[in-house]
Amino acid sequence: MESLPFTEFGLTPEDQDLCAQDVVQGKKGATTSLHAAYAHDGEPLPWVGKRSLVRDGQRRTVALIEVTSVTVCPFPSVGADYARLEGAGDGSLAYWRAVHLEYLQAECARIGLPWRDDVDVVLETFRLVQALPAP
Repeated sequence: MESLPFTEFGLTPEDQDLCAQDVVQGKKGATTSLHAAYAHDGEPLPWVGKRSLVRDGQRRTVALIEVTSVTVCPFPSVGADYARLEGAGDGSLAYWRAVHLEYLQAECARIGLPWRDDVDVVLETFRLVQALPAP
């Protein structure tokens, strides 16, 4: 397992702790990212079957996950079912859009891409393979 890549959800250690806990508890089963960031960062898109280790805000490994689907689509086409699967906040589409709008605009700024309302996003669903014991 030590050769697997790490996944951290959220931008702050506090968010990473909450998201890691949600993964372990089965509340979080998806994540969203800016499509253009993969090419900018020289990283491949996630793929079905890809496994990674989830880390919390203290960089402790807490879970093993496996990607179950990957979809690229415009931001406005993301629906309520996906928002609920991602498990953010109250699980509503309105909450999901507000949080991801802020994140995606920051990512566009980071890579020098002008913001567009219809920017492409990567929707990644995953399953919890194993919760790992606390170190």
